[in-house]
Amino acid sequence: MQPARSRGHCAKPIATLLQDGKTIGRHYAGPKWELADAGGVQGKVEAKAPGAASSDIAWLRLSVAAHFGHGLLSDATTVQRINTHGGALDGACKAAGVLRSVAYSADYVFLKK
Repeated sequence: MQPARSRGHCAKPIATLLQDGKTIGRHYAGPKWELADAGGVQGKVEAKAPGAASSDIAWLRLSVAAHFGHGLLSDATTVQRINTHGGALDGACKAAGVLRSVAYSADYVFLKK
């Protein structure tokens, strides 16, 4: 799955999840992933590694801390964010509540036991 764009109040992501060019859900602060089947997960960061370039957001491994709804992610235990391109915010926030948009792509891998 690849989020197409991240928007947030400086550090809060809002991203569209795409698979084969079709919107299948969204990713947002928490961090949470919600699919069109009304199911989703909330993750807790366990490990991170820098992206390939300074403009790339970090690669992450997250444990699933909570499930909500029922659907494709019901059995997920781990989320990995890999192959990141872009997304790193440059500079400080100009003012509280200011929305900044920084495009990025990444592959999200959902694992189960």
